[in-house]
Amino acid sequence: MNLVVFLGSNRGDDSAGHECYKKAISRINARLIFLGTDIFEIFRKYENEKKVIVVDAFYGAEDIIHLKNDEIFKLESRSEHAHYISPVEALKILNEIGFSPKELHLIGIPAKSFDKITYTDEIIEKAIKKVEEILVL
Repeated sequence: MNLVVFLGSNRGDDSAGHECYKKAISRINARLIFLGTDIFEIFRKYENEKKVIVVDAFYGAEDIIHLKNDEIFKLESRSEHAHYISPVEALKILNEIGFSPKELHLIGIPAKSFDKITYTDEIIEKAIKKVEEILVL
């Protein structure tokens, strides 16, 4: 079995992960969970799945991004303020404490605004198709 984790809040573009989760739940044959904004909860939910895919809004991206394994850990990332940690930073910390699935993927959905939704249905569909593609490899 594989695990797909969706992250996000209910604010603006940060809701992209939840929107993907709602649309993917009837289509994707994997264990799907929505963790809100607490990516560290993945450590408790992980059940030694071979592939883990994390889907979240990604500020600064112009299109869907896909990072795998070391690409995630080599990416420079820094939080914008003290009470927010990026998924990349969180995955680096989780890796240090033993969270190490055979395959770890990060799907980033382009985000521009915390206040309003700027993503389209097409971009959500593109993210879901990327998850489906990864799962069949």
